[in-house]
This record gives sequence, structure tokens and C-alpha cells, in this order.
Amino acid sequence: MSEHPELSALPRRRSLVDRITRGVVALGGAAVIGAIALIFFYLLWVVAPLFIPASVESGAAFSTDSSNVKLVDSSESGDVGVVMDEDGTLRFFALAEGFELTGREADLGIEIEQVKPLVPLSSYYAARSPEGELLIFTIDYAVSFDGEDRKVEPVITYPFEEEPITIGNVTDFEIWFEDSEVRIATLKSGLVTLYSFEEAEEGLPLEDGQRGRLRLEEHFDRLFFGPDGRWLYLVADDGRLDLYDIRNPRRAKHQHSQRISEGNLGLGAVAPLLGRYSLLVASGGNVSQWVFKRDESGYQLKSIREFDFPKPVTRLIPEHRRKGFVAVDETGVAHFAFTTSGKIVTSASPSIDQAGMAISPRADLWLAASADGDVETFVIHNEHPDVSVRTLWGKVWYEGYPEPIYSWQSSSAGNDFEPKFSLTPLLFGTLKAAAYAMIVAVPLAILGAMYTAFFMAPQMRRVVKPGIEIMAALPTVVLGFLAGLWLAPLIEANLAGVFTTLLLLPVGLLLLAWIFSRLPDRIQKASNGWYGLIAMVPIVLIVWGGMQLAPLLETTFWGGSLRTWLLEEFGITYDQRNALVVGLAMGMAVVPTIFSIAEDAVFGVPRHLINGSLALGATPWQTLTRVVLLTASPGLFSAVMIGFGRAVGETMIVLMATGNTPVMDFSAFEGMRTFAANIAVEMPEAEVDSTHFRILFLTALVLFLLTFVVNSIAEVVRQRLRARYGSL
Repeated sequence: MSEHPELSALPRRRSLVDRITRGVVALGGAAVIGAIALIFFYLLWVVAPLFIPASVESGAAFSTDSSNVKLVDSSESGDVGVVMDEDGTLRFFALAEGFELTGREADLGIEIEQVKPLVPLSSYYAARSPEGELLIFTIDYAVSFDGEDRKVEPVITYPFEEEPITIGNVTDFEIWFEDSEVRIATLKSGLVTLYSFEEAEEGLPLEDGQRGRLRLEEHFDRLFFGPDGRWLYLVADDGRLDLYDIRNPRRAKHQHSQRISEGNLGLGAVAPLLGRYSLLVASGGNVSQWVFKRDESGYQLKSIREFDFPKPVTRLIPEHRRKGFVAVDETGVAHFAFTTSGKIVTSASPSIDQAGMAISPRADLWLAASADGDVETFVIHNEHPDVSVRTLWGKVWYEGYPEPIYSWQSSSAGNDFEPKFSLTPLLFGTLKAAAYAMIVAVPLAILGAMYTAFFMAPQMRRVVKPGIEIMAALPTVVLGFLAGLWLAPLIEANLAGVFTTLLLLPVGLLLLAWIFSRLPDRIQKASNGWYGLIAMVPIVLIVWGGMQLAPLLETTFWGGSLRTWLLEEFGITYDQRNALVVGLAMGMAVVPTIFSIAEDAVFGVPRHLINGSLALGATPWQTLTRVVLLTASPGLFSAVMIGFGRAVGETMIVLMATGNTPVMDFSAFEGMRTFAANIAVEMPEAEVDSTHFRILFLTALVLFLLTFVVNSIAEVVRQRLRARYGSL
């Protein structure tokens, strides 16, 4: 029996502790993996609706007492519909249930020949009678609640005057009403009449406005207002188009004449997109988008994309708030398409002959009405038609641009804005910021780790290593603040000095090393391991000398201004917050991470390998490069890849020091926008579940996958390096 029973019990306690420790570590590892997996699946769950195909479901179908229907439309929320017949009678219906709202009829008091919405408002309408009378009215829907019951009350109002305006027997007309300014254009035979009212309040007498006339040399069949109501498109059925500048109706200027159809098919339908910068032109089964643009020859329209449908298109109806449209072919099938993505997303097939048709303001409801008053509705599930692989990663030809581009611009002040959701500039900016940071960090961190672990005196290493590692605790928001408000203006004001210093430092340090190698052996041995401390004074002097020498060099070689010289000679512009600033600031943030791991890897090389190499006659430098670095290569590679992952995911520094411009330029003097900074900037203003919101989550998913792939590749390479050099 043992004299010390507690010793015999020790292995049992240690075994229990080991089992508990293994369980806790395994549980912690599983929890970490589970948390990462949950993050991945949550991101995937938010992003998935972007790629769910659009669909259409049949809604309510009902009959009305209307005859020869001229208008069918719906309220903002899509719960109330309106049908107007040729007698000017408006009847309202509960669209979901399919029954008429009794007692809600309204009579405009005139017969209806043609009815159009006022541009760019969807609730304002203009109705023209066969006798040439024009009545402007609005259909508003007042919402009230009786307990939990929601009631919608249609209200007809006349914003100008209740009596019709006489415009004469015309072929076509358009009305633009925005910010109390009204513009009216009428077309009759070879004459266009233009009216402009700067202050339109209670009345609209035509004789009180500015009036201009355009006498046309050729016949045109349709007219449309262009952007901001300051331009006029005149279109003929044979495919001719004339463009006029009508800023001053009395002195309208002809800008351009062109054809907007190919071959001899002529035009089946023409409709302007939201904002009026584009015209949709149907010719047979082909629908092309013609964009208003300016080039060397002046203003004109240019075709940028086409849609092919199985049957000839007879009607085009644009969406109210997006760049989508509905193309109705000769068989009555409605095809839903979107211009930015170039997709035909879905279709619906009403069972009635469509005399009137409309898409709701929210583009979630399609209404079709026959001449006899039968109405069919279709519920549209088409939340994200502007998203496709091409719009996310490829070049897209947007309105107002001379060619297809990569662009991220998610919001604008105008309601007719075309969102641009290309992730390519953000990926480019993320990699660019990381690359410049690694250019600064990797040489400093790796070479510093090599010197600290292999050459530095132990007393100095005990101070330097913790000092550099504690830099990792410095908040990146502080570094970003310093970079944006101190470093960026400093570099801008001393750009020549920065370049002079970068040129002089390597030369000066090489010269210092050569001088040191010529000193007596006793001095070299006495200072062995303290070179880093000794070199601090010359480095400071070189930096100071470079800054003092910069004005002379700038005057002698760069005409007094390096920035101006770069712009004039090479066309290189300089932004104050740019990749150079980010590289320096983010490089300093990444250095402690890379240095700490690399230094541990070099210092951890077994001493017998080093002693054996030195004993065989190798110099310390040969031992470092041919033995130590090979053995430590797995750790060095891991350090670099972890630093790269840190740089890719950095937020605050790039947010505060880059200008956040999503441009694709390799120049060190231009800024960028990264995935992480973009999420930080735009997530607070993104509408929940909108396309913008989900694409921001998509950028987070791409960033997640990017770091996962980089780390996976790094682990594979590290394992191969360990297998190859671990036996040294």
C-alpha cells in the first residue's frame, strides 16, 4: 500500500479534469462553428428572396354596368378599383372581393374620347371629349377606421376648375403638372400648340398662359413630354421621331430628327418610362428602349437594349415608380419586364378582350377590363425585378450614361431615379484597400518579426514585442479619425515630401548599413542586437531631411506642384482621402496582428536547427533565409492571410479615410468604397425588406464567403507547408 495515498488519487482527478476540459473545449468549438453556420444561413435567408422568380396569381373577376370602358385603375393600396366609361361615369369596386361600392358613383358631366394621367402624377387625370373639351380631375382615396374596420372613400376633386377647358379637336395631347407649373401640349395635323402656366392654382384659362405653336413639315401621330416637361417627343407611326426643346414655349427649338424603328414594320406602341428619359418602342414582337442623351452632335435618343416577345406587342404600360413595364401582345397576354435588368420576369393571360388595362402604383396588381365592363385582376409577386447576376456583377447601360458601366448608386433625390446595384465596384474597393494595406503592412511586419525574433537583443525584444502587440488594442475608429482628419490633410500638403522621404529612406538605410559594416569589430560586437535602436536617429533625420528637401525638388523637377504635374502630364487626379492614406492607416492597424504571429513562428523554430546550421559554417543571414524561414513558413503564411482577412473586413478606417466613392481606379490617389464601409453607411437608411436592404445583406454574404474562401485556402497551404518543412 502506498505511503502517499493522495499521489495515487492524482491520476484519477487529472483524468476527470482532462475529460471535463476536453468536453468544454469541444462544446466551445461546436458552439463557434454553430454560430458561424447560423450567421451564414441567416444571411442566406435574407438574401434568397432576391432570386425567387416573379409570379402572377389570378385575383377577383367581376362585371360592371359600364359600356365602352375608357379607364381602369386602382388605389395606392390596391384595395379599390375604378372603371370609367364613355359617358364619363366613374364606378368604384372592392378589388379583393369583386363587388361594387354602392353609392360611390361619380359623373364627370362630359363624354369621354380619351383619358390620360397627368405627368408625373398618378392620381391626376385629364379627360378629353369628342367636342375638344378637356377636364382635369383627381381621384383620391380617403382612409378611415371604424374600430378595426378599414374604410376607403373615393373622392373626386377638380384641382383647377370644374368646367372643361376647350382645346379643340386634336389628335393627341399631354399635360405636365409639377410644383404648381402646368404645361399642356396638343397635336392636330401639322400643328403643335404649347401652353405654359407658372402658377396654376384655382383656375386654368388658356389665354392667361404662355402659348407657342410648332408648325410641322411632316405628319406625326403622338406626342410625349420629355424629362422635366422641358422636352417634347413627336412620334409618327412609321418610326420617325422629332425632338424639341420647349423650355420657352414661344421659342421652341428643334433639336434632332431620327428613326426609332428598324425596317418597314412601323410602330405598334410607344410609351415613356418613369422620368421620361426613355421611350419604349414596340415594333412587331420587339420592344426597344431608347434613351435621351447628349453627345457631340447634340441631344438625341439612342437604343440601349431590346426585348423580344413571341407575338406583336400592341400596348405598353410603364410602372408608376420603377423602370418596369407591361407589354400586351395581340393575343391579350401581358408580359411583365424590367429595363435595368433586361428581364422578362413573368406573364399573365386574361380571359377577356382588354379595352382598358392598368398596373397599380405599387406594381403588385394588374387590372384588365373589357369594353363591356368585365374586369379581371391579377396579383403580381415581383418585388425585385431589377436584380440579376448581370446587374450585380456585369456592366449595365443606365439612363444618362454614354456606355455600359459598373456603378453603385442606391439612392437619389429624384423619384425617377434608376437604382444602380453593381457589387463589382465594392469588391474592387475591398480588394484595393486590402492590397494597399498589405503593401505597407507585410514588409514592415514580416521583416520586423524576422529581426526581432532572430537578431534583436533579448532585453530589447522584451520591450519591443509587447509594445507592438499592444498596438492591436488601439480602436480602429481612432486610427480612422486620425487618418481622415490629420494624416490625409498632412499628406496632401506635403505630397512631394512624402515621395522624397520614400525615395531617401531605402538609400539612406543602405548607406547606414554600409558605414556600419566598416566600423571596427569591437564596436559591431558591442552593438550586436541593438541596430534597431541605433537606426532610429538616422531614420528621423532622413525623414526630416526629405521634408526639407521636397520644396527644392518640387520646384526643380515638378514645376512647383507635384499634384499639378501629375494631372497635366499623366491625367492623375488627387483626392485628399485616397488609397495611399488608407494603406498607411490600415497598414498600421494590420501590422500588430501579422507581426505577433510571424514573430512567434520565427522565434519558435527549434534551437538545434539554428545551432546546427551555424556549426556547419553558415552565417546568421544564411541560417535565417535557408533554415529558419522555411521551418517557420506555415506560421508566416498564416500571419499574412490573417492580416489580409483583417484588412478585407476593416470598416472604420476605410469609412473615415477613403471618401467612400465607389470608383474602379487602381490609382493610389483615388478613393474607393468597400463592402464593410458600404454596409455601415447605408444600412441605417435602407427600408426593411426592400431591394436595397437585401442587397446590403448580399454584400455581407459575399464578404463572409470571401473571408471563408481565403481562410480555407490559407489553411490548405499552411498544412502543405507544415508537411513539407515540418521534418527539418
